Amino acid sequence: MVKARVVRSCWFNRLLAVATFAALGGVLLPAVAQPTSPYGPAGLPARTGSPAGPSLSIPVGGSIELKLRRLSDAVELVLEGVGTAPQLQQTTRGSSWEALLLTAAPNGLRRGPQRFSLPEVGFQAVSLDGSGSTYRLQVTPVPGYPVGRPVVSADGRDLILSFAAPNQASLQTARPDLNQPGRVPQSAFVPPLQARAVAPPVGDMAVGTMLLTNPSFVNVSGPPVTMTLRNAPVKDVLMRLSDLGGYGFVYVEDCKNPGSTRPGGIDCDVKELAGSISSRKVTIAFRNESFSRAFNAALLSAGLQGRRDGNMIVVGPNVLDKGFGSTMSKVYRLNQVSATAAADYLANLGATVTKTNTITTAVTEGASVNNAVAGAPNAATTQASTSTTVEAYGSGVGPLRGLIGTTDTRLTTITLVGSPQVVAIAEQYLKQLDLRQRQVALSVKILDVSLQNDSSITNSFAFRYGNNFIVNDQGNLAGAWGQYLPPSARLGLDTLAGPIANPGLQYPKDQFFDVLKATIQSQSTKLLASPTLILTDNPGEISGGGEVTTTSSTSAGGAAESVFSSATIGRKRSNESFVTVGTQVITDYTVTTGTQGNGNACEPQFSTSGLTFGARVTKIDDNGFVTFNLSPSVSAVTDQQDVQGCGPINILSIRRLDTGAVRVRDGQTLILTGVISDFNSQGVNKWPILGDMPLIGQFFRSTSGTRTKNELVILVTPRIIDDNEGGTFGYGYQPSSADARRLLGGSNP
Repeated sequence: MVKARVVRSCWFNRLLAVATFAALGGVLLPAVAQPTSPYGPAGLPARTGSPAGPSLSIPVGGSIELKLRRLSDAVELVLEGVGTAPQLQQTTRGSSWEALLLTAAPNGLRRGPQRFSLPEVGFQAVSLDGSGSTYRLQVTPVPGYPVGRPVVSADGRDLILSFAAPNQASLQTARPDLNQPGRVPQSAFVPPLQARAVAPPVGDMAVGTMLLTNPSFVNVSGPPVTMTLRNAPVKDVLMRLSDLGGYGFVYVEDCKNPGSTRPGGIDCDVKELAGSISSRKVTIAFRNESFSRAFNAALLSAGLQGRRDGNMIVVGPNVLDKGFGSTMSKVYRLNQVSATAAADYLANLGATVTKTNTITTAVTEGASVNNAVAGAPNAATTQASTSTTVEAYGSGVGPLRGLIGTTDTRLTTITLVGSPQVVAIAEQYLKQLDLRQRQVALSVKILDVSLQNDSSITNSFAFRYGNNFIVNDQGNLAGAWGQYLPPSARLGLDTLAGPIANPGLQYPKDQFFDVLKATIQSQSTKLLASPTLILTDNPGEISGGGEVTTTSSTSAGGAAESVFSSATIGRKRSNESFVTVGTQVITDYTVTTGTQGNGNACEPQFSTSGLTFGARVTKIDDNGFVTFNLSPSVSAVTDQQDVQGCGPINILSIRRLDTGAVRVRDGQTLILTGVISDFNSQGVNKWPILGDMPLIGQFFRSTSGTRTKNELVILVTPRIIDDNEGGTFGYGYQPSSADARRLLGGSNP
């Protein structure tokens, strides 16, 4: 009977919701079933003839989830997991579109209520909420951009709503003709200007919550209290209240200045104890106050701690870690956080952490050989002493007062000793601290494009008319008249050798000779590197790491000494990475002047001609954003110079780009460009006057041109690594060869 009533109530709610929307003018539309289509990226149905865009979702039980997909001419709202026979009721309120979704079986939202925003297509907000079998979907447009009714379809699992949207602007790859300017395709819809600056939306944040009881609160019970006291000794007040409630009372006083051990094992002077107890005064006034509140108010006014142990109340300045009950000891082996960092965190919350410090002191007596006085003993003796101390530190306030902890860095363990309640609280803190740090794979593509275009047009001719000879040598005019050359043109030859004949006499008379050369040479080169760097956002220092430089020197034997000889890791911190691809070339010499007749020594300095790329990840947040810095550099040898007495050195042309902190969403691609080097050179040799004449002037001149353009393009795509089962990077690797599979798997393939 109970089950039947529940079913009738569910159908009654659905009918009531349908009737409400029908009163608003809506029309109930059953989803039209269509054949199941193949699924595209992100598990969404792919539309034939339309490129599938990226799916967006906002990262709490259930199977229904809303996803958006941008197509070339539409925006699809996909409701995953609605099941079979869904019913959709549409209605329009002003410029907004609303719909009521009724499912055949009760369900839930996989990620809770969702909300999206796509202003570039005219959607100010898209929201989905609801539970059970009733869900509300609403689309709010940007002011001035109406939203029409969508095309509804279903495949038995998902419900698809297709809204018309402006066509996406196509990417123009051809070089525009400046002589015939054309229109660049643009989006038909332009979002309105914002009235004021709007901050980015606030993302999700991981929150761990624990409800902590007040450790200083003493849970006691007794009759109502009516009492008025002024400047009364706190010990007498608490004893009277304890007697009123039927409890035993113990006062424990701590020493302010511990001295030598007194008779009976007491570390405090009797006068000191008496003065400390009598110095605490309280002023209270209760009228029919509950016993528990009255007793704890007296403790609070005196600045004391109290705890109940059976039928006895123990009071004192520091009694939370004192008692007759048993204590608990637990050893935790940490996975991600270091033991030292975890201990410091617990110490800030009130725990007392002990550490062992070892100090080594070395003392040298005597004098060395160089500093010894003549005739005095020159023996130097060094004595070393080691002292070990145990130090305790911790905050005096916090929920972990009374807890004692120590660490072991070798096993990355932390040991906690205290009451079971306090140990349980500390364990919850450790579970929230010992989380895996996220990793990101930076897929980097570096493209260095070099375009060269050289052109040259030269014309040379010779003409002999009688004994007259005229030559055009690539724009240079030379002429000789007569049988011999004049003395000034004999190239410094001795006049006794006789006169020099006109070289034109070797050519036939009254003849014209011409040579025309035209050359256009185009070159295109590129340097492509595609490294994938896997980094975390942990800025911790690496033992043995060091900064990487692109220079090195030679050792005494003449061999090149690598810069990695003293820093095997190559980076100082865990969130940094560096890639070097290129050739070591000599860019400088260090000249050492010789002594005692020896010659000068030249020590070459090397630099990298090629590609260097550095990356640093500073943050991987809970909302799928990665913040990182990049420092790419491309260098090439462009010239050489000689160093006297050493040899040639190479001149490098360097193009480098240092970005600031860049924040990119997981899966998006950041394109960095604009690092352009453009070189243009033109040269002309021509005859005077004739070389400047139109048309025929090209036969009396020689022209050459060189144009070189270099551009550096960098594409970076961060992808946060899912290191759960089925992750993308490093998981599920299958070697290609049978031998490799047998070696890694330990069994036959």
